[in-house]
Amino acid sequence: MSQTNMCGIFCEIRNCNQTLKDEQILKRLENRGPDCTHSIDVVVNNDISIHFFGTVLWMQGSAPTKQPIENDIGILLFNGDIFYHNWSNDPSLSDTQILLDKLSNCSSSEEIISTIKSFKGPFSLIYFNKQTQILYFSRDRIGRNSLLFHKADGSYIISSVLGIKYPCIEIAAAYIYELNLHKNMLNLYSWETSVQVFSTYQVNDWLKLAQKQQSLLDEELIVDLEDTFDLNDEDDIIKVIEEITHNEKNKLFILEKLLLNDTILKTVTDISALLEKSVKVRIDTQPNKCKNCIKSEMSCLHCTTGILFSGGLDCTILSLIADKYVPKDQPIDLINVAFETKNNDSYDVPDRITGRQSFDELKRICSSRMWIFREVNVPKEKLEKYQASIIGDLVYPRRTILDESLGSALWFAALGDDELDVSPCRILLLGSGADELFGGYMRHRQSLKRRGWLGLSQELLKDWKRISFRNLARDNRVICDHGRQPRMPYLDEDLVNYVLKLKPWLKCFPSDNLECGLGDKLMLRLISLHLGLKNSVTLPKRALQFGSRIANKKEKGSDLSKTFI
Repeated sequence: MSQTNMCGIFCEIRNCNQTLKDEQILKRLENRGPDCTHSIDVVVNNDISIHFFGTVLWMQGSAPTKQPIENDIGILLFNGDIFYHNWSNDPSLSDTQILLDKLSNCSSSEEIISTIKSFKGPFSLIYFNKQTQILYFSRDRIGRNSLLFHKADGSYIISSVLGIKYPCIEIAAAYIYELNLHKNMLNLYSWETSVQVFSTYQVNDWLKLAQKQQSLLDEELIVDLEDTFDLNDEDDIIKVIEEITHNEKNKLFILEKLLLNDTILKTVTDISALLEKSVKVRIDTQPNKCKNCIKSEMSCLHCTTGILFSGGLDCTILSLIADKYVPKDQPIDLINVAFETKNNDSYDVPDRITGRQSFDELKRICSSRMWIFREVNVPKEKLEKYQASIIGDLVYPRRTILDESLGSALWFAALGDDELDVSPCRILLLGSGADELFGGYMRHRQSLKRRGWLGLSQELLKDWKRISFRNLARDNRVICDHGRQPRMPYLDEDLVNYVLKLKPWLKCFPSDNLECGLGDKLMLRLISLHLGLKNSVTLPKRALQFGSRIANKKEKGSDLSKTFI
């Protein structure tokens, strides 16, 4: 099947003869999709024309397909992966061609919205119906891919990436958008409710509202917490966990005893199966060729799959599962990033130390695999140079010190340059979402202490509902800049739907008895032990910005970074 992954999409709706010609934006789009580029221009009427431009990172099938793709009914730009589907397709068609056909067969806006809602996987898309002259755009319901909106003089721009000189917003992942070009009106359809219009705005009014929302601090984001919380413990799991942990101090012994409980063990095996399925499809869905061999007819025995690897719980679990599905004759790159600090020229930061420990454990458990531990070391002057020239533009419109620190750490890690050579992998597995789903933050512990299980349930839900606002689009922009595809197995829809329905004590148990390294992400610790890990099972949660030593603890993460002043 000739399938593709779009990795850079750009659409300019022009209300005048002016057009945006910015070589830097085109270069950044091509970085995301280095395998082919294509464009289409459409004249809507005397006043309006549209320019569609796409770049492709080829990730599936026997050959790349140029995008945008067009038929008599419409034009589609698609950036993403539809991992699970039951389409009976013509093997000569591309995935994107099938999506366009499905959208073109819709006879109403409601059908188009319903069709977009049926797509499962990380994506962003722009679809223009030539007959109704209506433009639809959206990110997936979790918000794993980037899509930005900028109002210029005489035009609107929707793009995967832009930059600091283009005041823009991240399009909120909560909605699917329908733009009437003639009336300049925008209908918003919620992913959560029916296919009826959720709200309607003039484009300028929507933009003002979105800009205001985007400037809020995390704690100021208003999140709907109307979900009902069933906190009835019919299996007495709270009592079981409290009894086991009351007098026992050995963390591994506690976890082993918890696995003897039928309800806990069933949850562990269910989540393990869903996570394995998620990792498998994310490894299988690629040409199985590295960056250097992608245009060659020869088979490839180089690394095609890398893992952003701090040595912590989340990424070590992914590594262990990945070993089952990456061909045995291919190496797996474990990419570990560290930053130079003022008072220390050593790169033995906390994540480097745990990274080496977990690397040793993986070599012991999966001894037939060739693991490559890539130590990416970033001196201060190199960090400052690339923050000013590239990373700031990719992080934008996020502008805080924390956004820049995390974006920089991911950009250098995804570059994969350990000074010996550069990782040739084309997909990168990340542990994104594990902390939000399984209670990995200190605030979860504080919520349980102050407000009990209801407070913890609300905090977990709040974290989940804020995840697309917080970091996913930013992470997508910085990682894709190296022509690699970020894939996040913990954010698979089937896995997410299962975990969100669990009682909070089956996700985490951050009580006083279960200290850091045990109660936080308790379920993932049980899963890692169940899979055969030992050393990384009880590692405490450590934020990337501190583990890699990129953050300055004297600075406040929510302050504006000097790059954006």
